[in-house]
Amino acid sequence: MKDINTVYELLLYADRHYAERDFCRFIRDEALMSRTYKEFIRDAVSVARFIRSRGNRHIHIGFAGITNYEYIACLTGMILSGNTVIPLSPASDEAEASYLINDGDIEILFCDGSFTGTAEKIRERCPALKEIISLGDRSFFEGIFREYRTEGLSPEEFSVDPDKCALIIYTSGTTGNKKGVMLSNRNLAVNSTYDTYRMSEGDVSLSILPMHHIFCYACDVLKTLYDGGTLCLNGELSELFKNFHIFEPTVMRIVPAIVRTVLTRIKIAQRRNPDFTPRQAAESVVGKNLRQMIAGSAFLSAALIDEMSKYSITARQGYGMSECSPRITTSDFSDCCKYSNGILLGTDEVRIRDGEIQVRGPSVMLGYYKRKEETEAAFTEDGFLHTGDMGYIENNHIYLTGRKKNIIVLSNGENISPETIENSFSDNTEIKEIIVFAKDDRICAEIYPERDVTRERIEEIILSVNRLSPAHMQIEEFFIRETPFNKTSTGKIIRQEFLYKE
Repeated sequence: MKDINTVYELLLYADRHYAERDFCRFIRDEALMSRTYKEFIRDAVSVARFIRSRGNRHIHIGFAGITNYEYIACLTGMILSGNTVIPLSPASDEAEASYLINDGDIEILFCDGSFTGTAEKIRERCPALKEIISLGDRSFFEGIFREYRTEGLSPEEFSVDPDKCALIIYTSGTTGNKKGVMLSNRNLAVNSTYDTYRMSEGDVSLSILPMHHIFCYACDVLKTLYDGGTLCLNGELSELFKNFHIFEPTVMRIVPAIVRTVLTRIKIAQRRNPDFTPRQAAESVVGKNLRQMIAGSAFLSAALIDEMSKYSITARQGYGMSECSPRITTSDFSDCCKYSNGILLGTDEVRIRDGEIQVRGPSVMLGYYKRKEETEAAFTEDGFLHTGDMGYIENNHIYLTGRKKNIIVLSNGENISPETIENSFSDNTEIKEIIVFAKDDRICAEIYPERDVTRERIEEIILSVNRLSPAHMQIEEFFIRETPFNKTSTGKIIRQEFLYKE
């Protein structure tokens, strides 16, 4: 890890080491395009100068748009400008967008065509919002890139306090109550400049997750800037399997649902081509070079890891949260702890207290925006962040066992993690979603099954899982629902909404 404490210093590092390499590749007008590190840095700096040209007063800037090259250049430039940036999902409706703009004290909102209609509807509901800048088509960015372009980087021009808030990420976790996680330049830089895992020259990463999530921006954009690899932007998820063969990635960061989808496609290819070796079947789906998949956001089962390995694809998981910028661990591609939730980065102190994982160090957030009491409650007296996750550390790896607030305590004193039970069903394709809970001192489950799966079949599945589980962790009663559970924007079920429904 180098002494890099701001995003600007990270750009200086990248410019010094990788200037002429391809940083980003993307598809534009059906053609494969690329931008070097030098070009990307120049474009980000141009945006920063454009922002600063509008005044020297520190402001909160909102930014909503679909993920493309201009988006990541613009978001990086906004951070460079020294202001506080608040990314919004382009899928936010009028009510949610108004709440975030008001709570985040956004004064200027930049948005592309995917969000402009919503933005115009919220003016009256957001009195502090002074200006909406519609980015229109690419000519807006191209004009900025051209007008504010200069060669070279001046350390004095973008000197900022590394510990002031640079980015506010609104997260609801699984509670449904959105709050702004304040991240500094130091948080972002340190959390992206670790050496526990690094891409190599020639590594190509395929990015498929939305950039308004810190997991995607920090892990795909900032980490790539440090490592010197090449980042490819997938665009629409429906284009994924076509783009595998265009970009030929070596690694990608995904959620477990995507791993399952990829595995299904590979198995179909193998059935249709019985002469294929397992690796040939994989290459027909994901291209010739994909070797590693890094999973986050949800549980990646051991069975899924083992299945992917049959096709020479190493799937591993990391662990983190927005409050930690976001990584607490990173994927370990060795075999020693392949079923763990990743190896510690080495940038922060991580400890276990009363079964809870707690973190202290330069990756940990400044606090929750305008929420003093919640911020104070988030930390221990000696400055460690309560992650709310239960687990243990072994051989420098973290193993998660569940969420502290979700622990079920039965009258006989047994403490049960519902996630442990739920994860037992993660590889069953007939049960799409499940929540385990306690009712009248009994372990119960509510299940959203695949269409046409009968109650009798669900009972068989539960009995088969129960046979492998201790008596106190066996499901005694289950309920079937006809609709999916409500979820966060990252696909996590909002458990508390279900548990406390009237």
